[in-house]
Amino acid sequence: QVNVYRKMLAAAISSILLEYGCDTAEKEALGTLTEMIQAFITEIGALSKSFCELSGRCEPVIADVILGFVEMGYDFSNLDGYIKSNKHAVLPALQPQQPQKQLNMLSAGTKQPLPPHIPQHFPPFPDPHAYVRTPTHKQPVIDYESVREKAAIQKRDIEKALTKFLAKTSPTHNLFDTDEANIFPLVATKPVYPPYLSALLPQDQIFDPEDLDFDPKSQIIQQQKNHDKAKKRIKPG
Repeated sequence: QVNVYRKMLAAAISSILLEYGCDTAEKEALGTLTEMIQAFITEIGALSKSFCELSGRCEPVIADVILGFVEMGYDFSNLDGYIKSNKHAVLPALQPQQPQKQLNMLSAGTKQPLPPHIPQHFPPFPDPHAYVRTPTHKQPVIDYESVREKAAIQKRDIEKALTKFLAKTSPTHNLFDTDEANIFPLVATKPVYPPYLSALLPQDQIFDPEDLDFDPKSQIIQQQKNHDKAKKRIKPG
């Protein structure tokens, strides 16, 4: 955004250059002159303000400005004659610019007005979607049926994953004669020796192997020990 005061200062410098016979000026040179004049005026104003406050006044007068020129070492004797001359060009007044309308094409919701404790010169609130809290996740379902269904699905997925893992790491049987079409591998079962021993052992209660600490190796070793004991008890007739 262009500063209005700097723009007017550049126009005044351009008018002075035209008075002294300059027809054109480069943009960089004009910008340098504008910067120098702006720094000079700022320094004169600061010194005038300092002398004004030193004299116990609030607003500077012409005497304070003269002391500022003297402090900076500038000769202002010809300034009065230059001001009274009629060679100055009148600068045109600045045209008021229309404020640019802010197109709010993607407005979402209605903007809220400022509450009473906020001054009205503060900027308005943005669109509600910029600060209203919107949860990005669903609340977990905690009812009994959904939890049981989710647990059953997780159990089924785990069983499928373990079955695929065993099919890839353990010996398998193929449903087809060729080894290339091993699409549906079957996990090879380990035969229990002797196979009829589990039927001969009495059990007071049938347990689910999933509810117990089931170890197949220890079961096979125990079955072999029981088989050896049974052989020793049987005497040849």
